[in-house]
Amino acid sequence: MQAGFTLLELVVVIILISILGMVALDRFWSLRVAAEHATVAQVTGNIRSALGLEVVRYALDNRLADLPRLDGSNPMLLLAQTPIGYIGETSMAPARITEGSWYFDPGTKTLNYRVNYRKNFDGPREEFPRIRWRITFVYRDRNHNQRFDPGLDAIGGLDLVRLGR
Repeated sequence: MQAGFTLLELVVVIILISILGMVALDRFWSLRVAAEHATVAQVTGNIRSALGLEVVRYALDNRLADLPRLDGSNPMLLLAQTPIGYIGETSMAPARITEGSWYFDPGTKTLNYRVNYRKNFDGPREEFPRIRWRITFVYRDRNHNQRFDPGLDAIGGLDLVRLGR
């Protein structure tokens, strides 16, 4: 009568555990990427809501003509709480920004997110990938002169536009 495992049984168990471990790691990787996508979508959704509220505030204060001043401004200033990983306003090179960080670049007037999982990044291929957005003043240019004319052009509001896809 044998009391232990044979070498074949031990090898089969090790192979099965290895396969299950690989499947679990692959699933874990995809969940991390999905979590990053969800976080970015949540933050940008919060900013878009804040932009809508800001437009309403300007309308209630009868200051819609001042709305173009927000074009290119820092959208994080409109949030009650900034997201985890927001490092503020900086013009540092993306290489010096920690992965998973949000920052506003005052030079380019863009909100930036330094991508954490670059393998699954769907933007331009950069050495240090980031997603960029800009607050854009929206209006209907009735006289087609490429600039906002108060009293003539219709105000559409503010939008957070993703750049460089």
